[in-house]
Amino acid sequence: MKRSEVGGRRSEVSRVARRASRVLVSVSLAAFAVGVASIAHAQKWINPNFDAHRLDYRDLGYPDVNAIEADNSPITALVTAESGMVYGATSGKDAAHLFLYDRAINKVRPLGPIEGAKGVHHALVQDSDGTLLIGGGLSMLAPVTLTQAFPGGFRAIEEQLWKDIAAPYVGYEGGRLYRYDPQTGDVGARLPGEPCPLQVLGVPVKGNSIYAVALDRAARTLYGLSYPDARFFAWDLKSNRTVAELPLLAHKVYSGPERHWRSVPRALHVAADGRVYTSGDDGRVVYYDPAARKIVATEMQIPGEYFEAFNYYGYPVLEAWQAAPDGTLYGATSDGYLFRLDNGYGRLVNLGKPRLSRRVRGMTLGPDNRLYLLCGEFEEPCKLFSYGLDGEEGYRDWGGLTVDRSPYYAKRGYSFDAMTTGIDGTLFMGESDRRACLYLFFPGAAPFPGGFNPQNPRHN
Repeated sequence: MKRSEVGGRRSEVSRVARRASRVLVSVSLAAFAVGVASIAHAQKWINPNFDAHRLDYRDLGYPDVNAIEADNSPITALVTAESGMVYGATSGKDAAHLFLYDRAINKVRPLGPIEGAKGVHHALVQDSDGTLLIGGGLSMLAPVTLTQAFPGGFRAIEEQLWKDIAAPYVGYEGGRLYRYDPQTGDVGARLPGEPCPLQVLGVPVKGNSIYAVALDRAARTLYGLSYPDARFFAWDLKSNRTVAELPLLAHKVYSGPERHWRSVPRALHVAADGRVYTSGDDGRVVYYDPAARKIVATEMQIPGEYFEAFNYYGYPVLEAWQAAPDGTLYGATSDGYLFRLDNGYGRLVNLGKPRLSRRVRGMTLGPDNRLYLLCGEFEEPCKLFSYGLDGEEGYRDWGGLTVDRSPYYAKRGYSFDAMTTGIDGTLFMGESDRRACLYLFFPGAAPFPGGFNPQNPRHN
């Protein structure tokens, strides 16, 4: 065979191979397109019921570099500092972490793990000198090991539940109080694993985590609640010691919806007269009288589900307080109700509940004269609601918390446990899933005509 014939046959084979390759690529692309179309149709995102560009989130640092790792990132405390910085704390499997959101750089900066603490639960406030006071303890999000086999008897389940809840605290030193100075601590980057620079003030209640705090700047006193023993304490910031420690609740109640938690109120409010308000036995509004150093029960009862049944003892607890500019105090309960205290806190008005399920997980006042509430039970997706303080709008359902910046990033938020309002009016919401982010919502949107987002799956 001549060399020219061989070359011609090789050229023909090459041309056939190239045509086959083009056909294969075309078929593959067509199949890929069909697959993508079917996936996009099957996995369509549920959009929030407002302008979607008003919702976003930030990772807790740079992913794979210095971001707070999964299982240590659930956000359980937030506070807006007077400087405009938003500070947050997490509860984790190994350690609690402190972080800040700096609006000047539009990023979250991790500030390091908090040594000696696995959780910071609703215990983050700013002092008059700009420093932060932090209450630590064990993680409230850690699963509780429940005993399956135990002797029966009268109230046997309740008694065993208390043993299981108290077991992790056996031999526990107690949650510490810390002071963080932003002037020195915010400077420079924190390397992964480098501890947060903190001053340890002491342990206010031995063998207990710090569950919630509130600060009376004028009296130089930090008030707090402990878990699981439900102790109310007053910590003198001048001498750094506990000056009062009282039992808040006479009964151990498990009214849920987190049934492996003891029902202890999760918020405190310091009124203008120095009284410290929370809830107590039978769901009564109570206050601590600093002059008499005692807890006083009022006749006001927070709204919730109260069951009159034989041998059952239970009541809701306070989840959050929010003071309004006119002096009215708003409260939210573990059964999902909103109420207000007025007339110098001599009258309670039940404002109902925005969602069928229980718990208000966070509450803050927006710049548009609305209260914003994160509502949802444990292992149920939270939804954002608002309540107009003008008395005309009532409740508004803003829908699920879904961020979709495809193809760059997208995330659907489920569980949240903290909320605060930034100095520019942005709402910050702390996600509390195992790989958590800081969510941002920008108020001012109007709902879509008809209430629902027209791009939601129910519409097409």
